[in-house]
Amino acid sequence: MIMATITGENPNMSILQRLTTSDLPLVKEYGLPGVIGALLLAIVIPILLSSMFSKKVKKRAVQVDVGGEAGLAMRNSRFSSLIQVPWEGATTMAALFEMASKKYTQHRCLGTRKLISSEFIEAADGRKFEKLHLGEYQWNSYAEAFKRACNFASGLIKMGHQLDSRAAIFSDTRAEWIIAAQV
Repeated sequence: MIMATITGENPNMSILQRLTTSDLPLVKEYGLPGVIGALLLAIVIPILLSSMFSKKVKKRAVQVDVGGEAGLAMRNSRFSSLIQVPWEGATTMAALFEMASKKYTQHRCLGTRKLISSEFIEAADGRKFEKLHLGEYQWNSYAEAFKRACNFASGLIKMGHQLDSRAAIFSDTRAEWIIAAQV
């Protein structure tokens, strides 16, 4: 109400009525339709140009039905389409790992490093960080990693774990996680 008395405007006027009766130089020079047209062009033209010249985005995932549950299948960004089966018969991660283990028996598969020592270092801002001193990598070949995965799976079966049931692992990050994930 105070604003209306200072500028001499009626608070019951619509925005369009206020614009047409205002002393704005743009409205006086180009009129209300000119100002609205310029605003529309300033918004619509960049949107049209960006949609016409934008790069085609690769599809990163597609909807799939896995085991009766909806999910997404991801792909490697180096490929333009989804890879259905990298090797004939390798339809699961376990089967893919088994086939890779047979093909690359002596290649390096999984590397770990032993902890030599650790120390806490204080940063300039007072935060403390743990600095780890690690040894050289000790590598398992694909054949060794596959044998460990088979041994882990056998242990689960011996303990009574059923096919298609789930298990959870709570531990610090370890190479054994990768082995267990192949079961």
